[in-house]
Amino acid sequence: MKYILLSAAVVFNVVAYGVFRSIAHRPHDLGWLMLFGIGLALGALNLLCFTVALKQLSLATAYPVFSGATIALMVLASAVVFKEQVTSGMLAGCVVIVAGIVLLTRQ
Repeated sequence: MKYILLSAAVVFNVVAYGVFRSIAHRPHDLGWLMLFGIGLALGALNLLCFTVALKQLSLATAYPVFSGATIALMVLASAVVFKEQVTSGMLAGCVVIVAGIVLLTRQ
């Protein structure tokens, strides 16, 4: 359950920042404000899941896993959703991050 909560925190975090990215160049009207509120709510869910996961995980494990997984998923999401360029260096970095996560979570 602890890694399910941590994974949910990562997904909520990435989606929240995806929402913020999608409104970055929009005029600050009512639609922008509604999407901004959705992004904030997703960020709050991220913090809730992360905090509950900390009941079962050490901060020394949870935070690096959360940060690394967020970075790796953000690279993928930015390429797929926003058509941003992903370089071979970025992909190599993601591989290193995932390897680090595996090492951190080994029992």
